[in-house]
Amino acid sequence: MGFCTFMKTVEVTRHKSAAANASTWRIAYDVFQREGIRGLNRGVSAVALRQMTNWGSRFGISRVTESIFRGSDTTRKLSTGERLAASAIGGALACWNQPLEVIRVEMQSQAKAADRPANLNLFSAARYIYQQNGFLGFYRGVTPRIGLSVYLTVCMVFGGDSIKAYFNEKQKQKLNH
Repeated sequence: MGFCTFMKTVEVTRHKSAAANASTWRIAYDVFQREGIRGLNRGVSAVALRQMTNWGSRFGISRVTESIFRGSDTTRKLSTGERLAASAIGGALACWNQPLEVIRVEMQSQAKAADRPANLNLFSAARYIYQQNGFLGFYRGVTPRIGLSVYLTVCMVFGGDSIKAYFNEKQKQKLNH
């Protein structure tokens, strides 16, 4: 988890680095030589927190939205549009944890600046982001993340529920014949 996001972040942020012409693999090798495995896993705490809260939020908010759509009739079958909307809402609102993503990117960034702390942790990265960009700095890049999260949640929640319903119906038909 940490190494993959490290490599992705290096690829996206290396143009800000002094080694902008170096390959992603070269940067990873240099970091490994300098800092060992810990350097390659920098930001893993932020990744773990974001992933944990993100997937729980996607499913949880989608299910709560479905129950709001049902209202007092808890047995009512939702329409396809309602199920899609619930998944889209769940995906969009699950991005409340965008600050963790911004902190992760800052922790894994290879950018160097005179006022940037050398060894960032969750708290020092948050402090640095706030000092540089204020509160809104924690929501950099939230719009594309909302789009991705809506797409993934529709695939996982709506798509998963649809596949499950399909196979349940097939099983019922098989038992009735």
